[in-house]
Amino acid sequence: MKILHTSDWHIGQIFNFHYDRQEEHQFFIDELKKIVSSEQPDVFLLCGDVYDKGTPSSASMRFFSDNLFEIVEANPGTVFVITAGNHDSGVRIEVDQEVWKRHNTYFVGSVERDGDKYLFDKHIIEVKDKGFIAAVPYLQSYYNDFYNIVLAEIEGRNTAALPVVLMGHTTIGNSIFDSHEHTTINGRISVGGIDSVGLGEIDDKYDYFALGHIHTPQTLSNGKARYCGSPVQMNFKESYRHSVSIVEVASRGAKPMIREVPLTASNNFYTIPYKPKPLDEALTVLGDNLPEEAGYVQLNILTDGFVPADTENRIRNILKKNDKLLYCDFKTTRVSEKDAATEFVPDFGLSEFKSQEPVDIARQYYAETQNASLDESLVELLKSVVDEVRNDANE
Repeated sequence: MKILHTSDWHIGQIFNFHYDRQEEHQFFIDELKKIVSSEQPDVFLLCGDVYDKGTPSSASMRFFSDNLFEIVEANPGTVFVITAGNHDSGVRIEVDQEVWKRHNTYFVGSVERDGDKYLFDKHIIEVKDKGFIAAVPYLQSYYNDFYNIVLAEIEGRNTAALPVVLMGHTTIGNSIFDSHEHTTINGRISVGGIDSVGLGEIDDKYDYFALGHIHTPQTLSNGKARYCGSPVQMNFKESYRHSVSIVEVASRGAKPMIREVPLTASNNFYTIPYKPKPLDEALTVLGDNLPEEAGYVQLNILTDGFVPADTENRIRNILKKNDKLLYCDFKTTRVSEKDAATEFVPDFGLSEFKSQEPVDIARQYYAETQNASLDESLVELLKSVVDEVRNDANE
């Protein structure tokens, strides 16, 4: 079975509350269409965070569906499986699923039960003569056993011993979290409100584990679980080459062969200067080293107190020299009182803060102040309030 593995598209992202990323997403998707056409995978997996918000605009939803149809046309023989991530609404992900099934495309947004019995058919997708896909969307913590339950169900159905691919959108412990804000609660790392699961807690009954949620591409310690990473750079921390993953599983029990297909960045992220400097020095470096190519700009400031109120205007005035450069924010690094000469304490970057979902900020604040996870009933209440506010704003 040949698999194209991607995740974390975050369609509809408005970077820094100002900059619509649709043109950059279109650039990536146009490149992806060519990859699908040339690679001709048996399966195309999109492992969550299709959208940036749980309430995507109608324009974002139309943008995704129009482009997805063209991706499907690039190789009609491919089976497409799209699962919801923590940024998605499971209901919205599944809204047109019956129509898409006619095009070998399956949307899985949530786990359903009939009483105490799980409804497996939506989660188990058989790719004829190739293998099985265990399509598991983002799960609340009390559903973490579902990975093992659905794998056990597939084992009973897989009489021909075909390869098994598990999909997930979660935090796996001992992964690389450099591009994410994260906290530790009771020994488990929490990223974006999702507490980590140990790789050993999930039964070893799969041949490949296609993961979404963590944006840094990486293959985990067992050699067959992988985060493919985000295809489009989401913030200034993601300073690495973005890609999609091509995975080939020859047979049940065979080691997956994994390779990255690099993507061409359509925009740049500039943090200037590279190391933080006092405000006046940082502004001088920016003025003397203005990039020629288009991109987002963040000024890197070292400070022992508050940044002056006119800082943003001073940055914008320098950037006027090149209208292809888009001001995003300034990042402050405070000198530690313990050792002012050598130790720096990085602050949370403004653009990174703005890109967070309100619920994720609330979760992180609660974790850091209470050393515990925010109760899921409160999470759902907060989500409903945020959705209501956004709907009112769009009317």
